[in-house]
Amino acid sequence: MVISLLKNRAAKKAMESAKASYYKASKLSGLSREARIFKALIGGRSRAHLDKVFIEGAKQSEAYQEACLTALTNGNEAPEMPDPKPFQIVKTKTDSVYTYVPADFAKEMYALGNLYQTATVGPSETLKLAQELADRVSLDLGLEEPFVAVQFLRDELEDADNDIDTEADAEDGESENS
Repeated sequence: MVISLLKNRAAKKAMESAKASYYKASKLSGLSREARIFKALIGGRSRAHLDKVFIEGAKQSEAYQEACLTALTNGNEAPEMPDPKPFQIVKTKTDSVYTYVPADFAKEMYALGNLYQTATVGPSETLKLAQELADRVSLDLGLEEPFVAVQFLRDELEDADNDIDTEADAEDGESENS
C-alpha cells in the first residue's frame, strides 16, 4: 500500500513536471544554446505525445463507433468523443518520461486518429491536417523548425506505395513477356 502511494505521488510529480516543462519551453525566449536544446527536447516529446494520441484515437475508434450506433439504435443522442489522456508516457534512450501537450491540441489529434481509422478522412488529408497541428504546436513552443507529425504513418504509406509500384512493375514485366 505504501509503495503504491509513493508510485502515485511520483507519477503525479512527473506529470506536473511535464506540464511545467511544456509551458517553460513555450515562454523561453532568446537564442541561447540551452534554450534551443530545451525547446528541441520538449518539441520531441510533444511530437511523441501527439503520435501516441493519434494512435489512441485510431484504436478507440471502433468502441466509439459502436457506442454511437448503440445510442442511435436506442433513440439516444450520440455520445461525445472521449478525451485523450492528458499525459502520455514515452520511452527515451534511457528511460520513460511523461509528456504533455495542451488539451486542445491533444483532442484535435485524437479526433484525427479516429477519423483516419474510420476512413472519414483519407491518408493525404490526414497527413496534411496532422502537420498543420504539429506546426501550431511547434509555433506554440517557439521552435525554429516545426517537427514532423505522424512520421510512422508517412512511412507506412510510402511503403505501401512502393509495394504497389513493385507489383505494378512485376505485372508490366509479365504482360511484356506474354
